[in-house]
Amino acid sequence: MEKRCTGFSTLPQELIDAIIVENQNDKATLRACCLVSRSWAYISQRHIYSQIHFNNNKRQYYYAQGHSQHDMEQFYTLIRAYPHVATLVRAIEVSPHLDAQLLALILEKLINLEDVSLDLCGYHWDEISPCMQGTILATLRSLRIANLKLREGSFLHCADFLALLGACGHLKHLSLSDVSWDDLETAPTAAFSGGLKLQLDSLALSLYEHSYFRLVQLLQSSVDVSRLRQLSVLTAGSVDLAKRVCVTKEILKQLDGSPLKHLMLNVCLGEPLSDLINISQLCSIHMKLWWIRPEQHPRPGEWLRWLTTSFKELAKHEVLEEVTFEIFYASDISVYADEWAALDATLGRLQSLRRVDVKLDNYDCARARWRRSREYSSSVGDGVMIILPTLAKQGVLSVEVAASYPG
Repeated sequence: MEKRCTGFSTLPQELIDAIIVENQNDKATLRACCLVSRSWAYISQRHIYSQIHFNNNKRQYYYAQGHSQHDMEQFYTLIRAYPHVATLVRAIEVSPHLDAQLLALILEKLINLEDVSLDLCGYHWDEISPCMQGTILATLRSLRIANLKLREGSFLHCADFLALLGACGHLKHLSLSDVSWDDLETAPTAAFSGGLKLQLDSLALSLYEHSYFRLVQLLQSSVDVSRLRQLSVLTAGSVDLAKRVCVTKEILKQLDGSPLKHLMLNVCLGEPLSDLINISQLCSIHMKLWWIRPEQHPRPGEWLRWLTTSFKELAKHEVLEEVTFEIFYASDISVYADEWAALDATLGRLQSLRRVDVKLDNYDCARARWRRSREYSSSVGDGVMIILPTLAKQGVLSVEVAASYPG
């Protein structure tokens, strides 16, 4: 064993780096790599500790608090014994009911922290202890923090939310997922204008509430989207499809001619993208196509025709390199042969295109659940190759089944 480890430790650094990167999501393998030699240990630790998670959702897991407390205590002991580990942490995920004092001690040592993810676990901001609020706000004031992800929580007053953003006015990347404001419908418009104008490079919105249009007003007052290079707008909920399309268009119009590079949407807009945004620099598009419930989602044929029209406009600029289609479906998608053929031909003429990813998730209506990965026929991937023959022949097409719901 010692001889084998000696052999591994003398490998070229480029090969060691490649091996570590290939296994970067396998923590057990990375920990084993740390034991080979110092040349293996440092790069392995960079991947192991680049992101840390202390998540405690007391509403879902009765024993979560004790488990998270133990994890935090172990990590604090580790970074006190090996201070260099703290310098490797770039991202942290926290939740409301952690030990605020211990978390503050840990955060003080994370001198290279750039990314904060706050999972409110369905709580109001006001339900969080003042000590935890202070710890979070103090961290966000650091000029190093460039990325904030906020999800699954609510604020009694939108002014409290704006105050939270105001603590990190230097942000470059903001993600809001299932975040709501209790007074968004009743607060006067003047309450939205607090002088805050975040200069963002990327904005990701996952909207589940009904107060869409007031949210647009809130964004207009607090975010300068003229510099955006990456935008994701995902809408859901009980409101009708037309309203979801309308609010998506309103957000896109705020770009006011600023050219995007990356775009993600989950609604069919019904008019070419070029009529709504500047597509001259758009190099990647990610579309989530929901084809489960006809009453809530556009029909597949409508989606495919709209995509074809939009890609024809993009073909004039020859900058689009990557396209991703996430398709959530309940019935055979190949029946729209003419629409698929038109889309295939249009994408096939894009000389700049380097990759087209098709990610499939099939809903089994009889069992009322998503089909598990082992339940897909091997012919599913072949079927996609058949309906997109030009892309398959060019070697740019990749197909994945059970992409979001592996089971």
